[in-house]
Amino acid sequence: MGCSTCKQKKEKQKVNDDETLEINFVPKSIQENGLENGSFAFKLIAFLVIIIALPLVLSVLIVQMFLHFFLPKSLPNVSKGFKNFFVGLLNRYGKYRHNKEVRKRKRQFEKNLGYEGDSELVNDTDYEGDSELNDIEVHENNNDVKK
Repeated sequence: MGCSTCKQKKEKQKVNDDETLEINFVPKSIQENGLENGSFAFKLIAFLVIIIALPLVLSVLIVQMFLHFFLPKSLPNVSKGFKNFFVGLLNRYGKYRHNKEVRKRKRQFEKNLGYEGDSELVNDTDYEGDSELNDIEVHENNNDVKK
């Protein structure tokens, strides 16, 4: 017995108590075993990436353990050498990219004749005889305008 609003409140409380918070980090289409929406391709690529990454991570950890156990005094020198090697590698790559961009720009503008006095690009005769330009007054300071 009781009113319908009380019954609805009790039903909602029962439903809320039974439900748990579920956060899906992976979409439902990928969780299911269907071949639609590229879920199979996604799973295959993820599997291959993990298979490739695991040996690399394990080899790095094994080398680190070896260095820590057997060569603890030379560890700073070895890590410094690795750091210098990778920084040098990045610097060489940056220099290569810069030189490549400079060569590209040189090729792009090598046919440009320039703006020297005897160049084709500078032609003073185009503007000398133009009567429209003679009527314009040019002021050094724009605030000094004749009224």
